[in-house]
Amino acid sequence: MRGGNNNVIKPWWMLIPLWGLDIPLVALAWGVLIAALFSIPMLTFGPLLLLFSMVWVYVLFTRVTRAMMGREVPYAEYYLGHAFLMLLVALCAFFATLWMLFFSVGQYLIAFFTVPLMISVVAHMPFLKKVPFFRELGLSVAFVFACAVPSYFYSFMYSPLHMLQNKHLWCLCVLFFLFQVEKARPLAGEAGERTAVWVPFGMALFFTACLYMLVQVGNGYEQHFYGSLCIATAFLHVLGRMRSRFQQDVWFSFHWGMMALPALLSISIYAPETWFH
Repeated sequence: MRGGNNNVIKPWWMLIPLWGLDIPLVALAWGVLIAALFSIPMLTFGPLLLLFSMVWVYVLFTRVTRAMMGREVPYAEYYLGHAFLMLLVALCAFFATLWMLFFSVGQYLIAFFTVPLMISVVAHMPFLKKVPFFRELGLSVAFVFACAVPSYFYSFMYSPLHMLQNKHLWCLCVLFFLFQVEKARPLAGEAGERTAVWVPFGMALFFTACLYMLVQVGNGYEQHFYGSLCIATAFLHVLGRMRSRFQQDVWFSFHWGMMALPALLSISIYAPETWFH
């Protein structure tokens, strides 16, 4: 496979993360976990497929366009070399998503997807890029709210405003904010050293807060949810400590996928029984 102006050969196991397919898969895992938190009795394929396609289109489009504009993006030469094909695939997926919205799943979801879309647009504003960790925070909130859209669709009783008022979702936003910061942390230099100090401290505080919520909440699904956040935080801490041992290709290939494992573990343990009938 060619990338940029050089003959850059990428291993086959890098295709999934290079094409941005790992991030929508993680979104699916946490989206189903949020549905369990909401005690949704039955899941259908449409809204989950819509979540996957929306996240995938966004990831693929932003990576290619950022590479074309000369902005920092991992493996920019690969995206420049495959820009036409990737944009064509993203366009086809976008029109398929619109078809699902208007003719299959329901236009009702548009209002909910508008919330994460607007947040992600603000996170990419050029005049805000100098604000420390603003982009990581905005993308984390947009990702979590996108994951929650199918659950709000299944509930049939909430408005998009309720997404901004849900404390459980904001707790999940903190987890993915810590993940985004750790993911973007330089391995060398003063900035990397500072981040390496306060991120583990933030993880410890967040773990303590989730443990407190685990004890305080009375609902069984909420207890399992905060237990999942505790597991994910510990998992993220271990990943951060081991990051320097991995080559760049390996880290890029699996770091997003690893964030799906805590959600998948929790789903297998406490998913509603009606999902399996």
